Amino acid sequence: MPSLFFYVDVLEEGSAAQQVLDRLLFGWPERGRFAEAPWGNILLPDHLNGPAVERRLRATDKLSLISQNKGLPEGCAAWIVAPGKPDHWDVKLNQAWYEALSKCSQPGWVIGLPPRPWCDEALPQTPRFQAGTALPWTWRLPEVDLPNQCPLEEVMVLIRGPYHQAEKQAVDALLSLIGHRRGGESGIDSVRLLQGDKVWQGARDGLFAWDLFKAAISRSHSKQGDAKIDGRTQDIVGLGMVPSLARDTRAWIIHHVDGLQSVIISVDGIINDDTFAARSKDGGIFSAQFYQPPRPSDHRFSRLTSTIVRSLDGTQSSPPPQRHLLWIDLIDCMDSMMSGMISKKSWEHPHKPYHCSHSLWQSES
Repeated sequence: MPSLFFYVDVLEEGSAAQQVLDRLLFGWPERGRFAEAPWGNILLPDHLNGPAVERRLRATDKLSLISQNKGLPEGCAAWIVAPGKPDHWDVKLNQAWYEALSKCSQPGWVIGLPPRPWCDEALPQTPRFQAGTALPWTWRLPEVDLPNQCPLEEVMVLIRGPYHQAEKQAVDALLSLIGHRRGGESGIDSVRLLQGDKVWQGARDGLFAWDLFKAAISRSHSKQGDAKIDGRTQDIVGLGMVPSLARDTRAWIIHHVDGLQSVIISVDGIINDDTFAARSKDGGIFSAQFYQPPRPSDHRFSRLTSTIVRSLDGTQSSPPPQRHLLWIDLIDCMDSMMSGMISKKSWEHPHKPYHCSHSLWQSES
């Protein structure tokens, strides 16, 4: 069987690298069966050490260590780069392996934000790869997706967690929702940031759609407040409880060239789920929860592993590099706004329009 190269700078329990690596080594549940990876040998860089690596080397003969001086060996059919710290989506490649993978002709996958030069098709050395976090690919409750070629008016993603790891997942999920809308992605016109009480003042001023916020909240099964204390059913939005529950709230209002408005809001203290809602131009509303099963099993990585395998064996189509570049540019824009306390910023990058012919998310039913 062919080999797979798996790059990680460190390997810590609970990280995306550990979760996906274990599934590639030992299998994972999928569609009522137990799936196995198509690679007979998983290769790790030999700079890794520690108990996490040693336990896995003892547990299976499918895992091997290789030296960076030799580069990718013959028979290596694909590669994966993954972050090795829990709740991180930043990939740190050392220079030797970066150069080796840049010249690689085999397909790959970057779990998290990819290196910017790899998204530039004009450069002479750009590998074939896909990239993403677990959020766009996980189950949805209910199994709702936006129809192909749907004309969209506004899309909202509710996310939890600290800046900027939460935003990296949120932008990834947002782009997975809107890339196959009518006309495709037209590019960004401007980005606006609201923080703290200004988020709720922005809602009162009509800067984003309150009914979409309410629709996204309705898909959560972990509303905070009294429901967390004694299990009572509460309309936390209708009762006006949201501002008092909220902690460290951030709202990003993104205006696209074609008129679409995308909104990302952090909802720590309000709900303990990640959700979305969208309105089409004919008034239809779509909403669902990005379901994230509890730890330590963390089976959102089962869905991600299935997606990676299908992408690397060529059975699933991939979005164009412009999609990843827009993801990187949006995070860079957010970083500059947060560090400079900028409330609104015109888009300084080329529009980078692109189009996906269909949604890449798949229902299991």
